[in-house]
Amino acid sequence: MPDHDTQVLVVGAGGCGLTLSIMLADLGVDHLIIERHATTSHLPKAHYLNSRTMEIFRQHGLADDVYAAGMPTHNATVRYITGLGGSGPLDRHELYTFDAFGGGALRERYEEAAAGVPTNFPQLRLEPLLRQHAEKRSAGSVRFGHELVSCIQDEDGVTAVVRDRARGEEYEVRAAYLVGADGGKIVGSQVGAVLDGPGPFANLKTMHVTMDLSEYIPGDALLTHVTRPGTRFWWVALVPMGPSWGPNCEEWGVAFAFRPDDQEPLADSDAPDAIREVLNLPDLEMTVHRGGEWLVERVVADRFRFGRIFLAGDAAHRHVPTGGLGLNSAVHDVHNLAWKLAAVVHGRCADPERLLQSYEDERRPADVANADWALFTFLNHQTTDLSLGISPGATLEENTAAVLSFVSDTPMGATLRARATEIMGTQRTEYEALEVELGFGYSSAAVVPDGTPAPHRDPMGCLYTPTTRPGHRLPHAWLTDPEGERLSTHDLVGNQGGFVLLTGRDGAAWRSAAAAAERAHGVRVEVCSIGDAETDLADPTGTWTSMCGICSDGAVLVRPDNIVGYRARTRPADPEAALHDAVRAILSAEH
Repeated sequence: MPDHDTQVLVVGAGGCGLTLSIMLADLGVDHLIIERHATTSHLPKAHYLNSRTMEIFRQHGLADDVYAAGMPTHNATVRYITGLGGSGPLDRHELYTFDAFGGGALRERYEEAAAGVPTNFPQLRLEPLLRQHAEKRSAGSVRFGHELVSCIQDEDGVTAVVRDRARGEEYEVRAAYLVGADGGKIVGSQVGAVLDGPGPFANLKTMHVTMDLSEYIPGDALLTHVTRPGTRFWWVALVPMGPSWGPNCEEWGVAFAFRPDDQEPLADSDAPDAIREVLNLPDLEMTVHRGGEWLVERVVADRFRFGRIFLAGDAAHRHVPTGGLGLNSAVHDVHNLAWKLAAVVHGRCADPERLLQSYEDERRPADVANADWALFTFLNHQTTDLSLGISPGATLEENTAAVLSFVSDTPMGATLRARATEIMGTQRTEYEALEVELGFGYSSAAVVPDGTPAPHRDPMGCLYTPTTRPGHRLPHAWLTDPEGERLSTHDLVGNQGGFVLLTGRDGAAWRSAAAAAERAHGVRVEVCSIGDAETDLADPTGTWTSMCGICSDGAVLVRPDNIVGYRARTRPADPEAALHDAVRAILSAEH
């Protein structure tokens, strides 16, 4: 007999695994999550949480805490500078500044697209918050300091051997399913996953540092690129880490990108002097907390599912850092997987193979696209940097002359800066990639197609087009209930694994159809009519009506992950049969 019996074993309690634990708890799935380290990560990893992630966090009751502790991004910018100190000809120049990640001029567009706007909240602060929520929901089931030794699966489940590292004792866990969210440390190798792709492209050294930059960096700078000809680094990036924000931010993430021909490691003990050199602040006081090194690569696993074992997050795909798509993609992975596992373990699915395979069928193409986009934006920096006069392959003298010409008060300097404005604009593919974050679409057995073509996608990844086409994210619109309270379309589905059916003012026939589907499939199908004072919810601005894609007697069926699963643009001859078949197809049910 195993020492512990559970429905799902989650291996890895970083941002990906802890988010999955929270979701499984909300969905009523018994689970155990283990993490080999004694505590959450202290390294300055990911920091940008995009709109899709924040609306998912909103769905699971996390967003308010994240916003309260995170950096306000109403005026977020990305800056390119030559340093923070000095008075020489190369010193303290601001080369270019973007409104970025939903800040400044982008704010209105981001607020229209999603109820959850982006924020900056470093992973070293996010993970403790997620841990608190996970432990509150699943007391005793979140085990740090426990590592996976081995796992083997059979037709009925997975048997795992786990070691308590503090005690040196091993015990056996029997689970129906196992999810590897361990960053590719062990689960992937045990199932034979192959992660392949181009790279590595660069060596990065990241440091977590306390230092006072209040005199030098404006409080709205979410990311600051520092380039100084004469140092050994291609560039250095500064990211505010909190816990305070604005000019008084105490802690910073510092990332060093080495020149391609520089293979000499940077020791943690040498980092303070390197930071002072690049910033040109020779007397800057600082405390270095921790550092790490990693290769910039783009790899994706050949498979995300191996029978009863799944890979998610960095265990399934690793991205270059540009665009911040790594951790965000991990959250989207487990959001897709959690409700499907719940449907299976709760007995709502007659063909688990079909529904669970849809996780790989949906998320792998999305993650490949995200990994490719991140790499594209990373490589585009070579073009934009050249427009600023910076070339990693040039000599010190050449780079110095180029930057001096760029900042000069001459006609040629003005021309170079005007050219840079046009070229730097292409980096919006990284800093305002709203369409990449929200415009994805799924095609799988868990989606009922309606034969309509996919909407146009902005080739620059910025301009998001809302659509209710099956397989796409439910568009956000603000609605009001009979008491006048405002709520988003994304608030309607809840977090307990049910569906919601959105209808127009003439959608009365769908109510009995939904009730029949609930009885047949054992899953909640809540009906919400949207329109005016005569419907369940009002659409005061007409936003939903303009983009819902249905007539007043049509309906949109929304899955538990706020993805459209089925759409009837008008009422079919037999709404009950049509909805029954749609829910059955999505859940792979037998009734």
